[in-house]
Amino acid sequence: MFTPSVPGGSPRDGYCWTRSIAADRAGAWRCMVGNEIHDPCFQVPPLQNGVVCGADPFGKSGFVMNLTKPFPVEKAPPAAWPSGWILQLDDGSICEPFTGTRPAINDEPAQWSCIKPGVPPGPATNALVTKVHPGGVWTAELFKETDVTMGNPMTERRRVRAKIVPIAKVWE
Repeated sequence: MFTPSVPGGSPRDGYCWTRSIAADRAGAWRCMVGNEIHDPCFQVPPLQNGVVCGADPFGKSGFVMNLTKPFPVEKAPPAAWPSGWILQLDDGSICEPFTGTRPAINDEPAQWSCIKPGVPPGPATNALVTKVHPGGVWTAELFKETDVTMGNPMTERRRVRAKIVPIAKVWE
């Protein structure tokens, strides 16, 4: 479970309007600062009227956002089954969730976009994950970014086999 520290620096003002799309867990929010969406933003003690946005497990400390409105009332609790926010695959690749339009592979939306640190990003080196399978060893269904279905899915029915890979770390 990732819990960021409270970073220094000047806080920004904004509000949260719904639960996070990126990190489906209690205390994670989708928020706005001006015209920018920040997802996830985390409730962190001792902040009473603020959240930490833009932080990750890899050293980005983010910023404090002071709430200009109260948190929304949640209509449904977060998922009861384990889910991942950020994945680190056995080969060192880091996979972060899509929070907007998602590319499709085999008529399935990709959930995470993966890059390997130290390798120049591009369609030949980037990867996508459509599904994660929790268990003793979590695994991911991994595809090359070039496997994405472009155009009309009714006329492009090319099926691609996923590479099943072990996940080294999962952050919620």
